[in-house]
Parts: sequence; C-alpha cells; structure tokens
Amino acid sequence: MAVYTSINKSDLQEWLKNFSIGKLKSFKGISSGVTNTNYFVETESNKFILTIFEHNHMEELPFYFNLMGFLESKNFPCPLPLKNNNNVNLTPIKGKPAVLVSFLLGAAKESTTENDCYSVGEALAKFHTSTVDFTEKKKNTRNIDWISTKFNELKGNLSIFDQRIIELEIDYQRNSITDGLPVGIIHGDLFRDNVFFHQNKLSAFIDFYYACNDYLVLDLAISINDWCSNSDGGLEKEKFDLFISGYQSIRKLESLEFECIQNSLRFSALRFWLSRLDDYHNIVEGENISIKDPDQYKKVLLDRQSHEKISY
Repeated sequence: MAVYTSINKSDLQEWLKNFSIGKLKSFKGISSGVTNTNYFVETESNKFILTIFEHNHMEELPFYFNLMGFLESKNFPCPLPLKNNNNVNLTPIKGKPAVLVSFLLGAAKESTTENDCYSVGEALAKFHTSTVDFTEKKKNTRNIDWISTKFNELKGNLSIFDQRIIELEIDYQRNSITDGLPVGIIHGDLFRDNVFFHQNKLSAFIDFYYACNDYLVLDLAISINDWCSNSDGGLEKEKFDLFISGYQSIRKLESLEFECIQNSLRFSALRFWLSRLDDYHNIVEGENISIKDPDQYKKVLLDRQSHEKISY
C-alpha cells in the first residue's frame, strides 16, 4: 500500500460515477505497504479502500476477488470487493486496474505480544480450513525460480559476502524435500501491516494480492518470521510457541510440516530479503512511498540458518 499513481478529486469523482454509493466526501492516500497504490475514500453512504494495481494484469485479479468473496461467505473477516453498476469488480482508472473494497474497523499493530501471536496463528488456521473448498487455483510466482532470477538481476548491487549467502541458500532450498507436504490456499504476505486489530482483538486479514496455492507450512513461516522475530532477526521462542499453539487449536500440523518448518522459515526469509532488495535498488517514483529495510530479512535468514532445528 503506497501512492504510485496520483489522482485528484475530479479523477475520483468521475470514477465513482460507476458506483451507486453517493457523492464523494473525502479521500486520502495511504502510505503503508510497498506494492499497490491505495486511497481511503469516504462517500455519503460509507467508507472504502480504493486499490490501484501497479503490477497485476486485469486477467490475474478475479482470482483474488473471488477468494475474498468466498471467505466472506464463510464468515472469515476480510475486505469485500464492490461490484459497480455493470456488475464487475474492476474499473480502470488512469489506465490501470482498480477496485473498491469495503472499509474494515481496526488497525495494524507495529509491535506484537505473545497473545497477538496466538490470535494470528489461530486465525491463519481458520483461513486455511475455510479455503479447503475454494476450487480456483493460482501458482505461487514468488517461488525459487523467481528468487534465482531476481538474484541474478540484483547481484551486481550486492557485496561478495551477501552474494555468497544467497547463492548457498538457493542451492540449499533447491535440494530441500517438500514431497507430501499439505498444499492449499495461502495468504502469502501475512505481515503485521496486513492484520487488523479492533479493541485489542484480531478483526481482519487484508491485502490478499499474494494469495496462491502452495505449502501451508510456508504461510506459517512467512507469518512467524514477521510476528515472532525481534529487531536483530532472532526468533522469540515464546511468541513462536504461542503462534503454533494458536494454529494447532484449529488445525493440527502434520509431522512432516514440523520437520519442514525450519526450511520454510529460511525460504521465507530469503524470498523477502530478495523482494526488499529489489524494492531498495529499483525505487519506483511516487508519493508517500515506504521502502522496508532489506537488512532485517538478511538478519532473519542468518538467524534461521544458525539453528538446525527448532525445538517444540
């Protein structure tokens, strides 16, 4: 969430004519996040979030909207895409795909507690079990091949030391065994800024635009690396244990998932180190852009590499 595509009041008023939600009262760009342009929009009838997609093609996006609609039908708390007067979710603005979604009460937390980690683990398991019957499929494009390609593009900007860390981890991950791991829909980006709390209780997941089909344990690893790490990248064991306990209160992990969680934590750290390096070295111009520190995920990776296996 950031502002790469700037719009003015007349742009938005014209765009909102496609919806029956009353006149525009106010709007404001949202700076958090790094991928798409987002605005808070208030009309006479309600509050909404406008997302303008900076990288996705029109044909990719129905998967995400259908997933959010499916989750809403299962009473899982998430934004609901609005359909316009032509009964479609997508309405281009400034030549880019755009969607209006429902506004949810709550806000993201900058710091986490043990109880928060339990709640997020529990909610993630509910997400995984809620999507068992969702029949649409989407490949994870941020896989090991993407990591390798991105590394080759960026290596000229990296120190020899960092290059070697990444090369060795790519080799390690390519030789990791994943056969037999449970697969399903994963959120793929469940960082702190994508979970809302209201009155100190978890109220919603947001930003489903990295959702795809992959190993469920990878989704845990992505979340744990953010929710249960300290500023030095170290894993906070109490938070980790409570995250796993919260998850298992809804869905029991298989023995193979326990065996592979350490590798998944390493893979997740590598993937987000590369994506943050990409954002850092290829800054896109815009307003209110926030670039996340790549070194945080280098620290996370080095910490996960230093432990052969996490005890449970």
